[in-house]
Amino acid sequence: MILKIHYSYFSLSALVALSQKTVGLLESRFPDNEIIKSVLPQIHEAHSVSLQAIGSSTKNLISVSVKQSDTKRDNCFMSLKNHVEAGLRRENDVYQNACNTLWPFFVKNNVKMYGLPYDDQTSATRSLIKDLKLPENKEHIQTVNVVEWLNELETANNEFIDVQKQRSVSRIKDDTIRDAEAFKKLRQLLDMLESVLNTLYLINDPEGIQDAVKEINQYISEANTAARQSN
Repeated sequence: MILKIHYSYFSLSALVALSQKTVGLLESRFPDNEIIKSVLPQIHEAHSVSLQAIGSSTKNLISVSVKQSDTKRDNCFMSLKNHVEAGLRRENDVYQNACNTLWPFFVKNNVKMYGLPYDDQTSATRSLIKDLKLPENKEHIQTVNVVEWLNELETANNEFIDVQKQRSVSRIKDDTIRDAEAFKKLRQLLDMLESVLNTLYLINDPEGIQDAVKEINQYISEANTAARQSN
């Protein structure tokens, strides 16, 4: 009889690997058995869908780009903020005065804006840049040597906006089946295959089915152990 697969420990990729190995053995041993052949095409289709879905909930490259762009923006903001804040204590009257003039704009727009939701942070960053680039602040910006720094923050913010737009478009177009759904479908088909193989095992037909089941059980045993250890 077929061993139980401990599905709760399996990732989709691990389940696909076990399933492909099992199907490969059955196809090589029983290429002409109609009962087995009736089940395998559906499993093959599930493999194709699963391979497309693997990691779909976390592996979206555009989502990764969004996070990277946000980190870049955060770094630009925090380094600029820390620089101006440090200047508040500098023993240089002109420099300290420039920082004292600029610092309230950081407070106004939230000195911890990096912790805001994406859209709120985008708005706050735009507002800060606009405030710091007011004509009356031009001299102060030059005094504390952050003209280029401020431009880098503006560039980082614009890059983030562009990547976020790309993600929105991608999500609208993305009809890829998700990991959990693919896993559920493949599990249902493997449960059906288990029932078929158990029946064939009991009647010992076709010839060699019991040896094949023993070999499949070895696959399952090894896969169960590996899956459990990976958790």
